[in-house]
Amino acid sequence: MVAAVLMLVVAALIAPAVAGSDERYSYITVEDVTIQLMEEDAVITMNYKIDDGIRFLVLLLGKSDLKRKVLDILNFEDARIQFADLEHAVVHANNVSNDYGRGSYWFPEHRFEVVVPSLTVVAPHNTRCYTNVAELTGGFGYFSTG
Repeated sequence: MVAAVLMLVVAALIAPAVAGSDERYSYITVEDVTIQLMEEDAVITMNYKIDDGIRFLVLLLGKSDLKRKVLDILNFEDARIQFADLEHAVVHANNVSNDYGRGSYWFPEHRFEVVVPSLTVVAPHNTRCYTNVAELTGGFGYFSTG
C-alpha cells in the first residue's frame, strides 16, 4: 500500500516535469555544460536544477535515476559518472575524439538530448563557447599539450 501511494506521488511530481522548456529533461533543467578535452577523452561538468518536489525523492530514494538521466542528457557513448549531487555532475567520457597521431585530435559532431543554454568546450590550446545549442556541428581539430 505504501509503495502504491509513493508511486502516485512520484507520478504526480514527474508529470509536470515532463512538459517544459528545451533545456529540460524530465525533472532536470540544464544550466550549463563544460567539456574539457584531454587527448581522446573528456571530463564533462554539467550544472543543473532539479525540480523542488523531486529533490526530496532523490535524497530519499538515491541518485541512480538522476545519474542515468545525466548520462542520457550528455549522450556520450562510453561515459561514467564520477560525481553527482543535486546541483551538478562530473562525467568522464572515453574516446570522444579521434586520435590522428602526433598529438592531433578531432572532436566530431555531437548531439545532446536537450538544448544547452551555455556550452564551453576547452581544448588544450583553444576554448570555444556556445549558447543555446543542442548539437555541435562540423566538429573541430585540436592538438595535445604533450
